[in-house]
Amino acid sequence: MKPQNLFETVGTISKNELLASFDFETDKAMVLETVQPYPGYNGTNVPDSLGVNSLFFVTNYKYSGEAIIRASMEVKKKFEPTFDAVPGTITVFNTPEPCFRVKHLTSIEDVEPLVKLYREAGIGFLKSKKIPSFDGLIKIRKYFTLDIVDDGIFLDLDVPNIAYFQIPDLLSWTQFAKITRSIRPNVYCNNFDAALGVFFTKKGVIDVVRVFYESLDVKDIKFLRTKYLEEISRQS
Repeated sequence: MKPQNLFETVGTISKNELLASFDFETDKAMVLETVQPYPGYNGTNVPDSLGVNSLFFVTNYKYSGEAIIRASMEVKKKFEPTFDAVPGTITVFNTPEPCFRVKHLTSIEDVEPLVKLYREAGIGFLKSKKIPSFDGLIKIRKYFTLDIVDDGIFLDLDVPNIAYFQIPDLLSWTQFAKITRSIRPNVYCNNFDAALGVFFTKKGVIDVVRVFYESLDVKDIKFLRTKYLEEISRQS
């Protein structure tokens, strides 16, 4: 279906996920994996459920987003399998660490040559160590291709069953998590995963909630937005 109103921009997504060390044949780079993609959703139709889940390559220096993107461009010239890489940070036991997230790998055997190629492109990594599973706050910077289907409601054209709705103010992660916990038991469409997002535009920033919801329907997204707005107003 042709988008009603195409909107392309860059921005950030912040989310909390269960993470753990990713085992591969080297002990020289720290790589973490998402144990449960979209943790608020319980079902089988999950975008990251096929192949290797999201991986987070933890770097030894806070490289700029431009440096990560340029390095990724160089790596892709030499690395045959396709993949997506975006810069970000990940909180490992209360310590923010710079990283970049890699998605769409199909084999764990791709990880070691990928680390090698990034090193050749000038990116260094923290030394790997065994880390038990933990809840980590993740923030990534990425490019969005969206369809504006209503005022303040956007459908993701790259990932199925993902939508965004605008909220009036910036929320801390603690505020957002509290609001989400309050809403979930009291709505009919409670099988969803939520994250915080920001879109950057010429006029400023747009604060949004990202929702993953199976068989996405705009009326359900409108309903959830109403509930979030009510709860934000109540707690302000």
